[in-house]
Amino acid sequence: MEPFADEPGIGEVCAPTTYWASPDRMDLPAEVCSEVPARVEAVSTDGRTEWVAHLGNGFTTMMGDGSQVGDVVLHGCLVWDRYLWLDYRTKPQGSVRVLDRPGFLARHEEHTPTPHPGMFAVTPYGPTEYREHGSLPTSFGVQWNVLLVETVASSG
Repeated sequence: MEPFADEPGIGEVCAPTTYWASPDRMDLPAEVCSEVPARVEAVSTDGRTEWVAHLGNGFTTMMGDGSQVGDVVLHGCLVWDRYLWLDYRTKPQGSVRVLDRPGFLARHEEHTPTPHPGMFAVTPYGPTEYREHGSLPTSFGVQWNVLLVETVASSG
């Protein structure tokens, strides 16, 4: 998942900085969750411990805590976070190829008028729902774009 516009496109290879999200820590609909084998290790950097999940083909992602270490099966999804460096010192590695951009994660939105003509405040409410392209009701707002990706073997 990533909260950005139209890039990258289907077929493009990119090196996103990601963390692993699980449904018990984030409001994730079942449609965006998968099970992925990984090897999770603790890494010490700048006097603190961070957890890195190795997903294959040289691709790594950050984990929020050390509740799973060693060879595990992760349940959830990757979240692309361009500002990951604010929370972690370890930089995830590797590349993915975008296979599809099937839809969005969306929530109901309430629009409250402001004192400025034509302007309003947006307040999302209710559960996050998966919506395919073309099925987004006007009362919903996009929270995240959903991308289907595969890891790409590192060259070198």
